[in-house]
Amino acid sequence: MQGSESFDEFVLYGSRGHSQMFVIVLEGVWQGRVRLRAVVDDLNNGYLHPSLGVKVISGAERAAHHANLPVLLTIGNGETRAKIAARLAEEGAVLATFINRVPERVAADAKIGAGTIVDPLTRISPNVVIGAGAQILALAIGHDVTIGDFATLAAGCIINGNVQIGAGVNIGSGAVICNGTPGNPLRIGDGATIAMGAVIMRDVPPGARMMGNPAMTVREWMRLQALVRRPG
Repeated sequence: MQGSESFDEFVLYGSRGHSQMFVIVLEGVWQGRVRLRAVVDDLNNGYLHPSLGVKVISGAERAAHHANLPVLLTIGNGETRAKIAARLAEEGAVLATFINRVPERVAADAKIGAGTIVDPLTRISPNVVIGAGAQILALAIGHDVTIGDFATLAAGCIINGNVQIGAGVNIGSGAVICNGTPGNPLRIGDGATIAMGAVIMRDVPPGARMMGNPAMTVREWMRLQALVRRPG
């Protein structure tokens, strides 16, 4: 999978509100330097996008007419992003990668994978590695953190230091991932879902769904709610 942080034209993959939000935010950084050429929507295309002012095309049209342009992949669901990215890789596409590398917000040694998008307001500490196709809207990422491919970190969440986040993890708005320690990071397994506002204080198994403060599995939370509501 190839990616590029340097481009002056691109194709946007995704036509809905989530994708439009990314364009609005990134245009604030680009200040007219980068031009959107087309929007790709495999389900509904063949019209002029009412907000973005460019043609909405199919994936096949992109490959035929815009194969030389990087693709900004903005689909919100990480699993769907992974499938589309795999198809784009087979077609030889280059993924547009965005991180605003200003020293007051992003440590110089931050590493991000192809097709990852990092919100310009996210603070990134030293020794952070982010995989391919991730979407990072977090408020802050602490030191010594790794984030897997196609993870999604929603707005306002905070990742403290010494944390390992697996591939395809979805962390909701306002969630807090507490610190691990050197040599013993707090681990969130592949495909786990952390609900908005949850506070994670211990390792999370792959595929688990966590909610609450302190966080527990959804099943544990439902059992607790049933106990609370049980007549005395």
